[in-house]
Amino acid sequence: MTTNEKQLGKLDGKVALITDGNSGIGLATAKRFVNEGAYVFITGRRKAELDAAVKKMGKNVTAVQGDVANLDDLDRLFAQIKKQKGKLDILFANAGIAKDAPPGTITEELFDGGIAQV
Repeated sequence: MTTNEKQLGKLDGKVALITDGNSGIGLATAKRFVNEGAYVFITGRRKAELDAAVKKMGKNVTAVQGDVANLDDLDRLFAQIKKQKGKLDILFANAGIAKDAPPGTITEELFDGGIAQV
């Protein structure tokens, strides 16, 4: 059995949320999670990109349009996950822009600013 075959089914029955899961690393991760058996929710701000990502993945995925920097959007997202699946096992926080700062000097404002710019 190959390493890839051993990975299949590793996430059976798990529910995952991948922020900014409509492109790049987020989309690649979402595809991998689905291939390993997870049901995946992806988020992003652009509906067309979300729709294209769902089409590429084909199964076990729900796209929820929204901005992770907006608390109302987050509330709506988590309400949908709870209603549709009743639980969340994995959070892949992919959305955000890195801000350089020396260790120990990162403020809440600096952290929040990295999320808000997505």
